[in-house]
Parts: sequence; structure tokens; C-alpha cells
Amino acid sequence: MYSKVFYKRPKPKPKTESMMIFLCIIASFSSMTAAVVSVLMVMLFPTPYCNTNANTCNAAFSAYMSATQALATKLLAENDTIVFDQTVSNWDDAYSTTTGKYTVKCTGMYTFTWTICGDAKKYAGGQLGEWGTYLMQGTIIIGAVHTDTEEWSDHDCSTGCVTRYVFSGDEIYLKTGFYHQGVLLSMKDQSRTTFSGWKIFE
Repeated sequence: MYSKVFYKRPKPKPKTESMMIFLCIIASFSSMTAAVVSVLMVMLFPTPYCNTNANTCNAAFSAYMSATQALATKLLAENDTIVFDQTVSNWDDAYSTTTGKYTVKCTGMYTFTWTICGDAKKYAGGQLGEWGTYLMQGTIIIGAVHTDTEEWSDHDCSTGCVTRYVFSGDEIYLKTGFYHQGVLLSMKDQSRTTFSGWKIFE
């Protein structure tokens, strides 16, 4: 017969806690410093007290509409999804240039922004460019923007920005809203119609 003796590690003394907090602060200055501090933390304190690489789930995308795609918007009906077919950045391929939807992979607080440019002069039917757009989280409207060209051969842009907590699996996208006519304007080297988003924190 024998008995097991369990050793319960005592709580660190205030002076030790201060040292650990100091090392955690130093670790945040650079990746090289963090590596050195990590070694010191393991040597001095077997139980880790800070994580210098805690934010491992990153998310960001930036998309815009090509000129060809912009001209095709004259065919959109009310409540249709607006597709941005080009990307500047697309972390983890979470934004689809086919469906126009961003699928959230990392739950957290995000900022989404979009710029809608209306163009009257390129529409064959001669209508002015007026667009109402909704930013959607699934079936929920979380943002709205309206832009309107007030005269012929004119264009106008409006920008919306929303910060919201979203969940893994949510689809974030733009759709035509309460009213629209004409076509959208988007040219690579001039005014672009865009849709972007990025995670702020968990």
C-alpha cells in the first residue's frame, strides 16, 4: 500500500506577480522580444501567465466591382445581391466573388464598409443613377445607404460603415434596397464601387 501526495503549487507572491506582469508588457513590444520573454517565462514560471500570440483568428477582405460588372447592374431587381467580382485582399478566401457574400469564419466584432457609386450617363435607357442598398447579416438589415445622381451625365457616391458583432457562419452581403435605377459606376483607376470588412477583436 502506498499513498499519493499531490503538490499544490502556491499562489505567486505579489513581487512575483509584478515580475510576471512586467514580462508580459515587455513581450508585447516585438516578436523577437516575445520569443525571449517566452523562454524566460517557462524557466521562471512553469505555469504560463500570459499569451503573447492570443489573437490567432484573423479576418479581412476588400472587394470592388469591375467596369463590366458595374454595367451589368442595370439587370438587377429589387432585393438582388450585389456582387463585387474583384478582390484587393481576401483573407482565408472568406469572400466569394461569385455570390457576393462574405462568410464569417471568426466570431467577433467587425467593421464593414461599402461605397456605392451611381452613374446616369452609361445607362442605355437614359435613367438617372439612383440606388438604395442594404448591408445584410443573413436576413437582417444592419445598414443602409442611398445615393442619387441629380442630373444627366453625372455620377454620385455614398459610403456606409457599420461595426457589429457577428458569428461564425453568418453571411454578410449587400443587396438592392428600397429603390434603384440606372447602373453603378466602377472603374479600376477612378471611382470604385467597393465592399470591405475586417475583424477588430474577439
